[in-house]
Amino acid sequence: MRILKNIWAQLHRFVFWALILSLLWAWIYTFVGDTSREKKVILYVDAYALDQRGLGLRLEEECLPAGIKMIQVRSFGYSFLGTELEGDLYLMKASILESTLTDTPGTLAALPLPEGMRGYEREGKCWGILAFDPETQRGPAMDYIQYAPLLNPEQEAYYLCIDADGPHFSGNQGAVDNAAWEVGLALLQLTSDR
Repeated sequence: MRILKNIWAQLHRFVFWALILSLLWAWIYTFVGDTSREKKVILYVDAYALDQRGLGLRLEEECLPAGIKMIQVRSFGYSFLGTELEGDLYLMKASILESTLTDTPGTLAALPLPEGMRGYEREGKCWGILAFDPETQRGPAMDYIQYAPLLNPEQEAYYLCIDADGPHFSGNQGAVDNAAWEVGLALLQLTSDR
């Protein structure tokens, strides 16, 4: 019984040191496993399921532009646009793209439409390149991205868009390179291994 009382009396110290060690390891992991904003391309994907790490590694294998050390893939919620999130590429549903262009103009950059591809056009400009077509059920990286819910297959078209303030698109003011465009085109070419 005395041993249990001793352990209980010292529990706060164990919890304190466990917290300090977990914060230290998180900081080390971020410090070692991350890089500066200018050396990474960030892709936000609005999907029902997403293998972030797998897709990032696959994109790095397919296309790692000069000067870029990593491609980060992140999932996002519907309130992400217009916030201080730093992104370069967005893979989003047509309805979200439409509301973004209406509610927060200036968030996305107008894009050149590659030959043979379809885009989301408004006011004579292309704002997104069609990535997932619900009619054909085809889209890039289907091994990593689930474009529709499993139980209720309501499907919507997905478009690849570029952030208007990102440093990796030559159409943006102050851009350091055109890496987001290169990674975006590589993403659109990723086929499923299925």
